[in-house]
Amino acid sequence: MRKKLLAFALAVAMALSCVGCSDTAASGGSMVSTGGTSGSATSTATDEPITLTLMDQFVEGEGMTEAFRARLEVFKQEHPNVTIEEETLNTADMGTKVQTLAAADELPDIFQMKGQMAKSFVENGYVMDLTDILSENSEWVDGFRDGVFSNFEIGDGTYAVPYQVTNTFVFYNSALFEQAGITEFPTTWDGLIEACEKLSAVGITPIELGNSPLWPAESVIMSTLGNRCTGDEWYQSLRNNTGSKFTDEEFVLSLQSLYDLAATGAFNSDVNSIDGDAQRAAFMNGQAAIMFDGSWAVSALDANMEDDMKAVVKFAAMPTVEGGKGEAEVITGGSGWGFAVNSKLDESKREVVVDFLTTVVGPEFATQCAMSGVVSAYSADDYTLDESAVMAAQYFEFIDGRRFIPVYDHQLSSGLMDVMQSGLQEILNNTKTAETLAQELQNQYEMENG
Repeated sequence: MRKKLLAFALAVAMALSCVGCSDTAASGGSMVSTGGTSGSATSTATDEPITLTLMDQFVEGEGMTEAFRARLEVFKQEHPNVTIEEETLNTADMGTKVQTLAAADELPDIFQMKGQMAKSFVENGYVMDLTDILSENSEWVDGFRDGVFSNFEIGDGTYAVPYQVTNTFVFYNSALFEQAGITEFPTTWDGLIEACEKLSAVGITPIELGNSPLWPAESVIMSTLGNRCTGDEWYQSLRNNTGSKFTDEEFVLSLQSLYDLAATGAFNSDVNSIDGDAQRAAFMNGQAAIMFDGSWAVSALDANMEDDMKAVVKFAAMPTVEGGKGEAEVITGGSGWGFAVNSKLDESKREVVVDFLTTVVGPEFATQCAMSGVVSAYSADDYTLDESAVMAAQYFEFIDGRRFIPVYDHQLSSGLMDVMQSGLQEILNNTKTAETLAQELQNQYEMENG
């Protein structure tokens, strides 16, 4: 990641330029209609009125929302003839609503699509192929981070514009490690189990995890742990249906490794009944030594964690597993969601949709995201961080130069994810064996792929 120091005056100027911006977000799925404002040098005030329907998940309080709102305001100023009818949903509701609207042939002009949906949406003709639009705007496309389009590339086409990058990794409390006589975060899975046993012996909860939403154990742990055991080729073969099986020894090893860790009592006793907010609250209060989480937690820790805790919380990559085929130190990373365009978009709206995409996602968006401690799919050249953004600074340093591997639920089917996520709850409770879950996954896989 390229990173330069931006003069503080520029940062202030950017912030001030957004003062008075209209807040069009509405949580829980409410609809708002907003027209553009005049005053832009590129104003299209004499153009015919256009209405764009937009569905997004930029809810208030999340890291990218402020950057998106600022860029949306710029778009409206430059297109006073455009009225945007926007519906904002949280992530969980977005997935359900998008698929419901697609089935009813009622998708908005622009909406956010998860990579996991891309194959089905393309096969059903729901989304526009953006390949030509991207080739016509190659200079803009060159600014995106390597690999961020991969979740939306189906065949020879590209079907969404990514805007986010999420990573998963380990947060740990070095002070609690010291209390247990542990000098550094372990680099092997056996070392992790040994560290958890030492932490438990002195009355410290080793690992805090909030898995009630089902996805955290899969997305935050298994996507990386699986790669540690299987390596890249196994996963790509599985995705392409060219021979890999969930019952293969290397994938069973990943499930068994998590089972063995849980069997030591490493996780909080309510692991499957609390969510991510409760998980992070416990970790920030020093109630646990380790937290498996993602980049979305960074800004929350910076905003809510005391300075003395910021001084002792460190980042680490998941340990390797003996006998595993994966590369050490790689972490999951990808753009899970992107802006897609309705395949039935009126041709008269094409140009303004292109303007929307290139205005909202770009260097200015990336810079403001970075200043908020969030990584976007677009590269940020120049930014500065507030002195309080201790976790963000550490995060940017941690991911710099690392190779990213796929997140399972960004690419694998929802049917497979249902089986895996519910099964991992039982793995964490030690009520289902690794072999049983592997076979259940393989059965689902064969039903879907023949």
